[in-house]
Amino acid sequence: MTKEPSLKTLLQNSDKAFEKLYVSYKSDFMAFGKTFSIKEEDLIDIYQDTFLSFYENLLNGKITQFTSSIKTYIFSIGKFKIYEYLRKNAKLKIVDEPVNSEITLDNLNLDADVLSEQEQLVKVNFKKLGKQCQLILELFYLKGKTLKNIQIIENYDNTDVVKSQKSRCLRKLKQLVKKQNE
Repeated sequence: MTKEPSLKTLLQNSDKAFEKLYVSYKSDFMAFGKTFSIKEEDLIDIYQDTFLSFYENLLNGKITQFTSSIKTYIFSIGKFKIYEYLRKNAKLKIVDEPVNSEITLDNLNLDADVLSEQEQLVKVNFKKLGKQCQLILELFYLKGKTLKNIQIIENYDNTDVVKSQKSRCLRKLKQLVKKQNE
């Protein structure tokens, strides 16, 4: 682990200290960013923007002390910049409405000869998910419930918890399907 400079060092000897931080965290950030399937040149731009924001926050006095490591602070800025990039480039959509509210379990035809190969994979792997994941995805995608409805029905603290849970469940389902496609 790199010994991080103090705020005082960053403010007094900023060019050298920032350059050292920039170089020491770049490869970790690039590895983190690649998990979002972003091109390397775009990740470099995001990383540079992240460091500029960090630098501006420091110079503007928004940072008076660190409650975490500098690396954690920089990565949290970077994470939001990555999400911003993905939203801007339509690769990340935060959805609160079901894809098709007209589809319910009652009128969904799941006959094996009607389903495409991909749909069959989804159906098989859906059954491998935990009961809570199955319930959330079923409520949202098949029964047309909103995140707020699911929060109330399942007694969650807030819709952000439901959104995170739904996202994790959907990501797990996609991973299972992708694994079988390979």
